[in-house]
Amino acid sequence: MWQFIAKFPGLQLEHLKENAYVISGVVHINEKWIRLKLYLPHFPELHDFQLHVQQHLEYKRYNNSNLQIKEDWQLEDLLTSLVQLLPPAPVSLETSSIQQKNNIYAEILELHKPQEYRLQLDDHCSRIRFSNFAEYELHYLELELPTLRLLEYSLPDCVSLADMLKSSARSLTDVLHLYLKLLDELRPFYDCFVNIDELCDVLQPSPITTKHNSRVFPLKERVYLKVTIADPFANHNSIAVQIIGPTEEVAQLRHVLSDGLSNWDAELDMHKNLLRIFDLCYFPMPAGVELDQLMEKNEDDQHCNICYVYRLDTGEVPLVSCDNPRCVLKCHAACLKEWFDTLIDGKTFLEVSFGLCPFCKAKLSTSFAALLNT
Repeated sequence: MWQFIAKFPGLQLEHLKENAYVISGVVHINEKWIRLKLYLPHFPELHDFQLHVQQHLEYKRYNNSNLQIKEDWQLEDLLTSLVQLLPPAPVSLETSSIQQKNNIYAEILELHKPQEYRLQLDDHCSRIRFSNFAEYELHYLELELPTLRLLEYSLPDCVSLADMLKSSARSLTDVLHLYLKLLDELRPFYDCFVNIDELCDVLQPSPITTKHNSRVFPLKERVYLKVTIADPFANHNSIAVQIIGPTEEVAQLRHVLSDGLSNWDAELDMHKNLLRIFDLCYFPMPAGVELDQLMEKNEDDQHCNICYVYRLDTGEVPLVSCDNPRCVLKCHAACLKEWFDTLIDGKTFLEVSFGLCPFCKAKLSTSFAALLNT
């Protein structure tokens, strides 16, 4: 099975039942491109097969009655002899428009390198996906064929990949080479977050993916840091650190942060610089497996006081509290914004100095607005 897939990468196998398979896609035989769909009820034998081959804009049907095959032939024999078996002038995918594009399907065969990445085509050969790159297993790239329109990709959302492709990629090979080049250039960006992800209790985003360029994690009780890299290609020049928490504590820590940022050490990673700035040995660390299970049981006690849920579908957890340390308020920033939006007086959420806690009427810090952009 795997040998067949490697020999005919343009074809896909779909298992129906028992030994029945449907094989569809594009095959390159004797310098000819043929699009086909083949039903084999007794795979890999050809008994009772049904073959549909695209000729012009229609599919023509072939079987044992109108295609001369030998009794002992199996699937690979049929495919390798297809050009000779079909009536004169079998249809080729090399239309004039595709020839002008250097035949994108020929490119696909050239780019089939399973040792370096995984290449997948959909049943209609209208989408191509690259994934499981040798050094970047979590990354992927999906394009529309033959237009090369960008469909999905794993780079940070702040990277305008579509614009880059329009300006510098003229072929599928160009697109793939540019993407691999960007992955190499973004390695320092991803490295910046490695220690934070491993050694800090990252609360948002959840789950963390290759598309995220920010992290929210605790600095101490009721106080959090939000670290953002605005430009993944210029890490040290675009790092933004926001302190989130009660008003007085935030004000004091902002002075500490301001002094520390002026002495940022480019030789140290982001995690160590932040520890040095706040004069800490470590930040609150993620719980172990046993503690994780215990915390899951206690999530009901940490739920949002507005929606009564701990983690929203967006991954957000309740972090907002007011300036009153005795107040039980704990809620999601999004829920609190929605609650403020329903007020008759229409105060702007966390943008006014007199914003008050809906529970105890103590002041709400404007710093929590940063959570809305996580």
